[in-house]
Amino acid sequence: MPAPPIGGVRPKPATSMESLIGAHWLNRIGIAALLVGAAFFLKYAFENEWIGPAARVGIGLAAGAALLVWSDRFHLRGHRMFAHSLEVVAVGVLYLSLWAASETYSLIGNGAAFTGMVIVTAALVGLALRHESEFLAGLALTGGFLTPVLLSTGVNREVALFTYVALLDIAALVLVILYPWVRALAVAFFGTLFLWIGWFEAFYSASQRARTIGFITLFLLLFAAVPLFRRWEERGIAGAALLLVPFANAFVYFGEISSMVSDSSRLAKYAVALAAFFVVVAAALRLRGEEREDLTAVHIALALGFVTIAIPLQFHQLWITIGWLAEAAALLALSRTASGAAGTAFRALGAFALAAGVVRLLLIDRFHPLHPIWNMRALTYAIAVAVFSGVAVGSVRFRKLATAMLNLLALIGLTAEVSDIFRGSPITRAFAWSALWMIYGAALMVIGFRRGNAFLRWLALILLGLTIFKVFLYDLSELERVYRILSFIALGVLLLAISFAYQRKWIGAQRT
Repeated sequence: MPAPPIGGVRPKPATSMESLIGAHWLNRIGIAALLVGAAFFLKYAFENEWIGPAARVGIGLAAGAALLVWSDRFHLRGHRMFAHSLEVVAVGVLYLSLWAASETYSLIGNGAAFTGMVIVTAALVGLALRHESEFLAGLALTGGFLTPVLLSTGVNREVALFTYVALLDIAALVLVILYPWVRALAVAFFGTLFLWIGWFEAFYSASQRARTIGFITLFLLLFAAVPLFRRWEERGIAGAALLLVPFANAFVYFGEISSMVSDSSRLAKYAVALAAFFVVVAAALRLRGEEREDLTAVHIALALGFVTIAIPLQFHQLWITIGWLAEAAALLALSRTASGAAGTAFRALGAFALAAGVVRLLLIDRFHPLHPIWNMRALTYAIAVAVFSGVAVGSVRFRKLATAMLNLLALIGLTAEVSDIFRGSPITRAFAWSALWMIYGAALMVIGFRRGNAFLRWLALILLGLTIFKVFLYDLSELERVYRILSFIALGVLLLAISFAYQRKWIGAQRT
């Protein structure tokens, strides 16, 4: 006698190809064949006027209702797959019968057809709750969002349409609170988006802006409330989908706002408001004791992302760079306290903001300081150096890259300040560059020796190599005799000192 399963749970039997074909494929093919046959028969009967319009609609409604009742019996017997197939057919027949009664035969008004479709949707929601079926919930919501499309009259009824959509979204929210039905949530989100796009392309005008923004803000709040009303423990694909919902909700909303608001300053205010809103949601999740740290982290990342968007919309030139550098520092600091996917997301966002800030600093920003050293250019470079210093201290993996970048930016910034100090004398400025690079290289070499850091010494050697090329290729031919003599003597003394240090083996322990 085989041993009973551990914990009383029977293992799920493996699905063979034979059972897959017999139970699933033949089921669908049989349903399709039955539908096609019935459709051809009805078409033949209609063409020969065996059945009048009212009878045609009546047959469709009766058949749809009968299929729904029949499917419920299969649910109770445990044949969920077959029941779902019948439900798809039933819903299709019911919706098409109501649509034909209104649009093709004019047997009933548009309002009556709409009411009938709402009743079908409500019945499906009831069945979904009765059988705890995510499939039925998704089917009901799909039918609900198709109803305005099927019964569209080409007339702008914004308030009625979006009030109806809001009720569907509230129904979806209730379903998701009761059960972890991610697919039902996805149907509601994309159904709302597609109906809004269709209406916007056909009917939107500037005079409707305030009301339209009110409706899409309501939709934003409904979908943003999902993680507040339900604890999500799902992992895998479902868990990943749940992390995408806040991103999709936020950026779809901002895209909709951008399509209606062209003023950049006003858009910046919306971005800041969104950032504040997602900070509040993250705080609420934390206060509630949300076990999924990645869900909280996603909302913090969204807040910082909208700050990133707001900076270039509201500010100009170097303040954009300073804002992105400051945001990079905040994100990278958060990445050290977060774990798992949240930490990875913060590191990626922080690296992106830092790269954007450096690119702007080096390639886009143009500075015209009135005073050397005490100016916004020096401040911006100092902030960038400070951020890379923090990365060098806190990250073993990126320490060398951050060390190289902080020294590169410091050298570029100091060279720019020296250039401004000697702006009126090109020859003196060229000599000052050489002197600065020698001093900086010597300082790096000393630090490298004292700390036993081979990487710093290599950086010093690279900088001194560039200085050698400059002295021999430029200073030798362009500088006046006094500066030329000083350049060569200073370089020679420095190189001899470094050589002596290497010969005396003052390197110390090879710590990198």
